[in-house]
Amino acid sequence: MKTIQRFCSLFMILILTVGLSSQSKAQSLPEFGVKGGLNYSTFNDTENVEYKTGFLIGGYANFKIPMSPVSVQPEVLYAQYGADVEDSDASFVVNYVQVPVLLKFGFETPAAKPNVYFGPYMSFNTKAEIENDDGSLNLEDNAKDTEFGVVVGAGVDVSKIRLGLRYTAGLSNVADDDFNDSAKNGALALTIGLAF
Repeated sequence: MKTIQRFCSLFMILILTVGLSSQSKAQSLPEFGVKGGLNYSTFNDTENVEYKTGFLIGGYANFKIPMSPVSVQPEVLYAQYGADVEDSDASFVVNYVQVPVLLKFGFETPAAKPNVYFGPYMSFNTKAEIENDDGSLNLEDNAKDTEFGVVVGAGVDVSKIRLGLRYTAGLSNVADDDFNDSAKNGALALTIGLAF
């Protein structure tokens, strides 16, 4: 697992370096924007859990690589993940500040610009608890502080509007091994953004 984490970290650094160095040669300025959306998340590789609805919100910068349809898009998002417990009113709530670095491939058409993207992310845990109708129980001592994974998605840019559908797949465990040695985040998200 440490090899995967190192690979994700190196990939993030490489993409940022390429994006920033190519931007210095470009004539156009980077695009900045905000985005938000709905998450539909669960814990992969875990039994007796169902999907849970949450939200994500944050901002991004998009650095176009000159003379190509490719851009590099780092993002900073606040994302609500977790899972509902089957046949119960209980829910696991695990929230993160998430930092994806995406490689984005755009296609020029007259009315809109469809795109596909992928890349690694690193998340920093801000909340971990289990909730039910009677209250909540703090699980921060049982949750890992950081989490790594990959994002794949597609979208369409129409004027200043940015629509997207993405899947986030965690590669590292959400919980400490003593608590749960296999729970990994998995989330489908529908996003809408506005470019400045």
